[in-house]
Amino acid sequence: MSTVLTRAGDAARTNLKGRPQQIGLTVVLLLVGGLLASANDLWPFVINGISDGSIYALAALGLVLTFKTSGIFNLAIGGQAAASAYVFYSFRIDAGMPWPVAALLALLIVGIGGSLILERMAYLLAEAPPVMKIVATIGLLVFLQSVLTGAYGPATLQFSQYLPTDSFAIGEVRVQASQVIVTVFALASTAGLYLYFKRARLGVAMQAVVEDPNLLALEATSPVVVRRYAWAIGSSFVSISGMLIAPGLGIQVNQMLLLYVTAFGAAALGGFSSLPLTFASAIGIGITMNILSDKLAGQTDVVLSQLYTQVPFLVLVAALLFVPRRKLIERGAKRARRATPIRQFPPQVMLPAGALGLSAAVMVPFVVDSADINQYTTAIGFAIVLASLGLLIWTSGQLSLCHMAFAAVGATTFYHAQNAGWPWLLALLAGALVAIPVGALVSIPSFRLSGTYLAVATFGFGLLFQNLIYATDFMFGAADIRSVSRPELFGMDTASDRGYYYTALVIALGCVAMILTVRRSRLGRLLRGLGDSPAALAAHATNTRLTCLMVFSLSAFLAAVGGVLIAGVPQSASGNAGGSFGYFNSLVLVAVLTFCGRRPILSPVIAAVLFVVIRIYEPFNSETFVDYQGAIFGALALGVAIAPALRVPTLGRRGIARVGRRTPTAVRVQRVQGRVREGVAA
Repeated sequence: MSTVLTRAGDAARTNLKGRPQQIGLTVVLLLVGGLLASANDLWPFVINGISDGSIYALAALGLVLTFKTSGIFNLAIGGQAAASAYVFYSFRIDAGMPWPVAALLALLIVGIGGSLILERMAYLLAEAPPVMKIVATIGLLVFLQSVLTGAYGPATLQFSQYLPTDSFAIGEVRVQASQVIVTVFALASTAGLYLYFKRARLGVAMQAVVEDPNLLALEATSPVVVRRYAWAIGSSFVSISGMLIAPGLGIQVNQMLLLYVTAFGAAALGGFSSLPLTFASAIGIGITMNILSDKLAGQTDVVLSQLYTQVPFLVLVAALLFVPRRKLIERGAKRARRATPIRQFPPQVMLPAGALGLSAAVMVPFVVDSADINQYTTAIGFAIVLASLGLLIWTSGQLSLCHMAFAAVGATTFYHAQNAGWPWLLALLAGALVAIPVGALVSIPSFRLSGTYLAVATFGFGLLFQNLIYATDFMFGAADIRSVSRPELFGMDTASDRGYYYTALVIALGCVAMILTVRRSRLGRLLRGLGDSPAALAAHATNTRLTCLMVFSLSAFLAAVGGVLIAGVPQSASGNAGGSFGYFNSLVLVAVLTFCGRRPILSPVIAAVLFVVIRIYEPFNSETFVDYQGAIFGALALGVAIAPALRVPTLGRRGIARVGRRTPTAVRVQRVQGRVREGVAA
């Protein structure tokens, strides 16, 4: 057997070795569930937990399988599962088909058909920087969420159980036949996949294809076939899990996006590699959630009563913080090309363009309808948030999927400061300063994680804020809303719509000056070095942890300022998941910023206009555009992520140089041919 297959086989055979932290966390989770279930009256919840955990395990198995074979962490599995459930519902309820036929059609359309699209996406992203791989899956997630919501509506679709509903007794506990079917199917799938990876040649090849497909091809094994099999199996598991979970919980895409974070937590405890540990972790999470839901049912405190719903997010964050860094391998990183550095506009272009842009911003209240001024003010707030996100992503190479949480911290702290009688500007500063330690806290995973794992960790933090912290009195409270007031500064009319617009514009100019100053300072050079090569930066005696902490803190500071300005437009702030500060907006902003370019100031401004302002004008104010705006943003972000792989390189030295350090085989051949021709000419 070849070297590449032998190494992959050794990795598969040692799947459970050298993972004491992951095994320990999984065992602790199972023990907690067991201790909680010591009372006989809790055993029904254990049975339900095993059944629910088995469904999550199927999605987690699909996630781990595709990640191991492509290096793509599919953040969109919740949207994919929802798509499968919706299609199944259409065939089963709307068309009246028997459930086996409806399930088979949904599996073929979403599971198998979707896998062909996902495999091509993974192929095109094989050499993309880690940030762009995450952006691509975010774009896919935003696309699916928008399309499914627009097509099926936001309401939850309910339908009855289609599996056998008979039950039998085990002691004093009634067990449904459907629960047994689901559990046995998930267990058999885990065992089958584990043995397949361990013994089958194609299974071993699946683990080798991500690192060097060309070497695999030399062993008469087609990388394309291997990838297609892997994505077909993984996508089918996700599709089946969506159809299995639908009867019990109903079908609602936003709810399913949150539910499938359970699969993220199970995959993290398995080190994104071990299938048995992933399955056991999903079962442990399911049991713990079901038992805690019963234990906390009588709690009057809103946060405490809903604590059981946060188990997946807590497990996800804990696993990424405590699983050894050497186990969290960035798959396919050796093949990834470096991101193109941000090009600076020359001063002779920047200064006139900046003056023209500022003049246009000043004239906005005089040329737009008075009813539309608030929309532009909101855009200014989002432009600041986007600029802070761009500083984090494009300058330092870090990634945050919880940025609206920083904005929410700023808005709610501003509310508390105003209630305490603080002046408006001082309350604004307090909101921004309080966000700094929050940003520092979120930066902790970046000390040991990067790329995919950092994105998943920050996504977990964002969900914890949305579902646990937002409801506390420190933030939005049980009423889920905070009222704020506009400023009265220096005797001027700054509380009117026009006055508040100019106030926001002046503050935004201060933020722009801060960003440009940082980029030109020593800190800016360190951040660019961090984005280019953290190892090289550390080799020059630079504390990379401190640098990460500083950029996250600065980004959180600026995002909090934007959050205060956003809240001042309606003079209220809400923590609702569908509102301005909802967790999903953190994902949408990443998608919008990506296809607007990598300029530190211009790109956030364009992104804010597209995200906020454009919807008030024809033809973009139509109901169709509003419903499918996210689909457009998601598709554009996905297109930007895969565009470099679609470019046809030109012949010659300049064309080859533009491709980058790592070039496709055809380009390398062209380069050799060019050198031969040059030698002949000489």
